[in-house]
Amino acid sequence: MATTMGQIIKNLRKGRGFTQEELAERLGVTYQAISKWENDSGMPDISQIVPLATIFDVSTDFLFGIDRTSETEDALKIVSTANSIQEYGKLDTYLKAYDILLDGLKKYPNNYLITFNCMNLGVSLSLPDNGWIYAKERAEAIIPETIRQANFIITNSKNVSDILWARQNLVFLYSANKKFDLATTEARNFPVRTDLTLYSTMAIVNEYMGNYERQATYLCSDIDYSLQAFENNIACLGKAYYNNGNYAEAIEVYERFFKVLNVIFKNECPPPYHDFDSGDCYLLLAQAYLAIGEDDKAMDSVESSIMYYIDLLNRETDDENCHPIVVCSPIVKKREFKQRIRKDIIKKKLQNKLSDKCIEELNRNSRFVKLLDIVNSIPE
Repeated sequence: MATTMGQIIKNLRKGRGFTQEELAERLGVTYQAISKWENDSGMPDISQIVPLATIFDVSTDFLFGIDRTSETEDALKIVSTANSIQEYGKLDTYLKAYDILLDGLKKYPNNYLITFNCMNLGVSLSLPDNGWIYAKERAEAIIPETIRQANFIITNSKNVSDILWARQNLVFLYSANKKFDLATTEARNFPVRTDLTLYSTMAIVNEYMGNYERQATYLCSDIDYSLQAFENNIACLGKAYYNNGNYAEAIEVYERFFKVLNVIFKNECPPPYHDFDSGDCYLLLAQAYLAIGEDDKAMDSVESSIMYYIDLLNRETDDENCHPIVVCSPIVKKREFKQRIRKDIIKKKLQNKLSDKCIEELNRNSRFVKLLDIVNSIPE
């Protein structure tokens, strides 16, 4: 097991599902600092110890390796094992991981780390909108257990982000279970304003400190997350118009959204805010065009969705598994995204996109067949 603070931080970070950059943003440090800590080439400043312990919900003694209780170390092992066996596209591996976490909770009923991970996986497995990862045959049993875990986190966590995340999961679970009164009650626990965030408030602090470079970094991070929320809302708004039969409005929503992204990122390749599995706006736009008989425009949208990743895989890189996405817009913090992409997973995800029911009318389109051939030819 971990014997140094760096190893302890690394294991805790992975157990909570944070990237180095996400942990760095929560602490107000650079991701390079996190990397140094985890590689034991540097140590956190003493002022970072309490925030670290709070984020990971452990004691400060545990970070120093003084309080190495068997439960905490065993919980890290359980979560690590569950995470390591999950394989994209293979539902049985996710169910096996879920059962490992459930067994862990039988051993340690009130362990926060196991509960948090079990809740997250339970939500993925129990919601019909989640595609292949939806465990239809077990969802009915998973939902009440996941609701219990979310309520445990709300009651016991001191981390506002975790509490809001648990409440949001309750909104999803209650809504999917048609318990709309409970879903509404939970939804009303959220703030009305979307700018009440860690990054916007830290930007204010740094402005008063005169640290304008750090202020800009926080604001760019906030805008980055705002764009993710913006795209999610666009997807939901477009689907609302579509489901109500207002196809022209749905198309205009998506088209205007893409124009906004083009202005922000100009000729760059913007980061894929809406990922493979949560409602690709290009596919939703294609679905809306199909509804009004515009097959060619629908294919244009599908090609835009797929070719983003094909072009990414075809770029020259020193590491065939690491494909950089470079963003230099001053609106979103300047950085190079180093995405480690396994080609076999990209291939599987793109195949899943092309098999989406919302565009099945295009299956015999010659352009669609050609696009599918390109995806199937991706080497693994």
